Order: sequence, then structure tokens, then C-alpha cells
Amino acid sequence: MKTIASFTTPEDAHLFRAFLGSRGIQAHLLDEYFVQLFWHYSNTIGGVRVAVEEEDAETAAAIHQEYMASLREGPYPLQPVRAWPTVILVSLLVGVPMILFGRRQQIRQELVTD
Repeated sequence: MKTIASFTTPEDAHLFRAFLGSRGIQAHLLDEYFVQLFWHYSNTIGGVRVAVEEEDAETAAAIHQEYMASLREGPYPLQPVRAWPTVILVSLLVGVPMILFGRRQQIRQELVTD
């Protein structure tokens, strides 16, 4: 058995193992249950490792490169998001009433306690 890839979470490792399986390569996950139980040690032990047979190692390494490239590209192109007008509008809609009515409530409480 030869380790081809290592993933931080078991879910990512299962996805890659399924991707290898769809290409006809049988893969095994190592340290999967340890990472599920002690997730905070995942990086310490090297994560969940995906291992294949020696004769499939070269093909699996090429498939791993293809898999990682497809993750970087993604199914949808990234578009810049212009959220600042919405943030300003929400801040004004929430902030102005809080300033106006919050101070009025504070003044009423001061008058009642005096």
C-alpha cells in the first residue's frame, strides 16, 4: 500500500476515495476513525490518508492532481461580490433607530429612578 493523499477531514478523504473508485482504482482510508474521535490531532498525525496498491500508485497520483485542480476551479466561476451598499443600508436601518430610541429609553429610566 502506498499513500497518495492526505486530508484533514474524513469527509474529504471519502470524496477522493469515491473519485478514485469511479476511475477503477480501489483505495483505502488510513487513520479515519482516529481523526473522527480526536479531530484536533488531525494535522499532528497527518490527517486521513488515502492509500492504494503499489501498481496503481502512479495512476492514482495523476488522478489526485486532476482532482485537486478541479477543486480549485470549481463548478462555477467566482464573481466579485459588492456587498458594501447592503452593509451600509442595513447598518443605517438598524443603527439609527437604536441611537434615537435607545437614548430615549435610557433618559426615561433615569427620570424614573430619580
